[in-house]
Amino acid sequence: MNLEQDFLDQRGITGYTYEKQFVSKKNRVHLARALYEDGSTQNFVIKEYLYNHRSIQREADILEGLYSKGISVPRLYYRGEGTIVMEYIKGSALLDIMTDAEYIAGESIDYINVKGMAFHVSRWLERFYKAAERITGKKTILWDINLRNFIVGYKLYGIDFEDCREGAVEEDMGRLTAYIVTYEPAFTPYKMQFAREVLSALGSRMPLDSDQVLSEIVKELDAIGERRGMEIPGDIAERIMAEDLSEL
Repeated sequence: MNLEQDFLDQRGITGYTYEKQFVSKKNRVHLARALYEDGSTQNFVIKEYLYNHRSIQREADILEGLYSKGISVPRLYYRGEGTIVMEYIKGSALLDIMTDAEYIAGESIDYINVKGMAFHVSRWLERFYKAAERITGKKTILWDINLRNFIVGYKLYGIDFEDCREGAVEEDMGRLTAYIVTYEPAFTPYKMQFAREVLSALGSRMPLDSDQVLSEIVKELDAIGERRGMEIPGDIAERIMAEDLSEL
């Protein structure tokens, strides 16, 4: 994968190196360090679309729109034939933050930490859904919504918008909830509480149909169970919902 010459010329880049490759199932994503004539350097994230080049236009348009509306997303620097170049957000994936927080908490649950993480996730999601609807003219969801697609720097960032599509917020919430509770080790009290807190926090900001959320959780848990060969407790979705959404 090479940076397109048009981008190099536009920014006066004299050379670049690849620092590392990020995990991506569908594309090639690299951190690159660019060198300028004055000796200064800058990091970029380069995303090369391997299969669906039509996704470039959609993701680039949404990124530019969200950034212009003050949503915490990487700045888009360039869109090319098969790649986009974005700002590098230095930080940790929210999945790693949650995993570390759970490890530190041990057998107990740090409710302040859990509620704090849930607050930031729900605030970012609320702002995203409202901004995305203005940008696209229709109710738009992330769809590929998992904790790896959020980066915690000095604030919370969303970083992947390739699979954005028209849909209901409840679809995203069902998928996110199912992902949270099935990260290894799965179905721990900490993860269950974090999932509840995210649902509760977003439900206090936006109207959520609890029956639809429950249906979407069950649907995604079934898909995860089949995909991973994972045993899913039969009442897990009801247990997740029991404490919070019924009160919204």
